[in-house]
Amino acid sequence: MPDAKSASISPNAETRIRHLEEALQRNTRLFEAMLSHSRDGIVLTGPDGRIVRIVRSIAGYGPTDMAGAPVESLVHPDDRETVHDCYRRLLNREATSLSLEARVLRPDGSCFWAEATLTDMLDVPEVQAIVGNYSDVTARRNHELALAEFEAMVRHANYAVFSKDTLGQILTWNQGAERMFGYTAEEIVGKHIHVLVPQESLEEESANRKRVIETGEAIEFRTERAHKDGSHILIDLQLVPVLDSAARVRGLVHISRPVR
Repeated sequence: MPDAKSASISPNAETRIRHLEEALQRNTRLFEAMLSHSRDGIVLTGPDGRIVRIVRSIAGYGPTDMAGAPVESLVHPDDRETVHDCYRRLLNREATSLSLEARVLRPDGSCFWAEATLTDMLDVPEVQAIVGNYSDVTARRNHELALAEFEAMVRHANYAVFSKDTLGQILTWNQGAERMFGYTAEEIVGKHIHVLVPQESLEEESANRKRVIETGEAIEFRTERAHKDGSHILIDLQLVPVLDSAARVRGLVHISRPVR
């Protein structure tokens, strides 16, 4: 865990801080523009990777708390090699700007996932630093993990799970649906749901789909569906609405299992 009090400020860092303060006074508009376009946090470092100044922090550090300390001291040990590689590529002129994701340490030792962009502005007289813009993406990372876990669970579930749009076109298809109805995903995705519905149940299917779309509420019922071989399967079916950010129904998820 980085210790702000123990971080010594080298003469080189002090010089950079002084130059930076002068640059701030000479070119206020430039730094105002940097701040207005920042993605929450800004940290300035020298070519050696040592922190010159934290212009804006979302980790809990003050502007000079970590001055002179290596930027890697703010990064989780498992992600430091990624940061090293980005600095190496910038200094070798392989790129002028690079993006990465890493875990940033707070003063209390906790951490959060940050998405960062490192931009080489060492040759810009008003800056003379590598500018790191970073934002907290922990919620997004957690959402992606939860989504991946859910997709894995659905993919290997023993029951049939697939989605369709509001018009009835099949959009996704899991292995349980393949086992239950006999179609592979390649065969059925893009087809209308009616390919699975016996003639005598077509009106029921349309009515139930319309009901979920209009009410935005899930329904459960027992019905029959058609197998690829033409046989009928008695199933317990749940239709679940898929809502967008405005709570409008954009699709439906079909979850079913055969009645034994």
